[in-house]
Amino acid sequence: MSSLRFTQVVDIKRWQKIQDHFSEVLKVSLCTVDREGVLFTQYSMPARICEEVVRSSLKGMMLCKDCLQINYEEKEREWREGFRCKAGLFYNFIVPLKVKEQTLAYLVVGPVILGKPSLEFYKKKVESLDIDYERFLDALREVKSFSFYGIKSVIELLYDIACYICELGYQNLALKEIMPDASAILGRVHTFYTEKLLGALLDVSYNFVEAERGSVMLLDEEKKELYIKIAKGLSREIVEKTRVRIGEGLSGLVVQRKKPLLIGEKVDDELIKSRLVDPQRIKYSILIPIRMGEEILGVLNISTFKEKSNKFTLKGMQTVDELIKLVETALSGISS
Repeated sequence: MSSLRFTQVVDIKRWQKIQDHFSEVLKVSLCTVDREGVLFTQYSMPARICEEVVRSSLKGMMLCKDCLQINYEEKEREWREGFRCKAGLFYNFIVPLKVKEQTLAYLVVGPVILGKPSLEFYKKKVESLDIDYERFLDALREVKSFSFYGIKSVIELLYDIACYICELGYQNLALKEIMPDASAILGRVHTFYTEKLLGALLDVSYNFVEAERGSVMLLDEEKKELYIKIAKGLSREIVEKTRVRIGEGLSGLVVQRKKPLLIGEKVDDELIKSRLVDPQRIKYSILIPIRMGEEILGVLNISTFKEKSNKFTLKGMQTVDELIKLVETALSGISS
């Protein structure tokens, strides 16, 4: 297996479905290409602003033509940074899909808007390309806008998820070659990669909101209680001893309600206030259920002791929820 192919480790039809779900969650156009830029998949949520608007003029079409013929191996060196499209209007990202340090394909993400460009910026660019400005503005509403921190978190998690799916496919392929009936071992391999995905989710979410404490709690269906599977900033004693029944504590309440919970600087809800384990220290928290299909798998819990935070907000929680949905999609995809 010295020269792997993407199609050896990933079923393209299944990958297309996973990619479609990723696109639906992020509201961003996605496609997967080989190292030369040849499509493995159809576009998920094709960008109308590129397909129909920018390419409606000769100048725009010529620039887009160059954009489609980029050197992917060269762009891979700085894949976390992304790159502006040739028209200078948007950003695109390429996520390398790797197995054993070998790049098998690229997940192309974009176009997206980074920051808050002014309408005057767009007006000058569009008019220089002989594109109808009103038509451009209409299509611009469909282009997803990210903060710089937000897109970095999304790209990092997409990389982790996609590579884990490829690695899982590689392990399945390798095991079947040496052991045709490897169902028991494959089950353990699946569990291993599930835990890696959840660990990646915690790491990326934790860093995005600049948390100081975080955990992924899983639900023990038989005992009807949550236990800490992965943690950051918590003592070993807390990790080993913590058990929360459904409906109890904040995590148990999130499972019971099946809804996310954002705790701000001031907590007026007495029910929430009474369940804060360390109300004098914890100033902000985000708790979101993790699902496997229709069932609750567990809860992501991240918090900080800082007096002020511009990350533990409704928008911040929505971004973390998007990250969770990416992992949920991957878990459903690799278990089907």
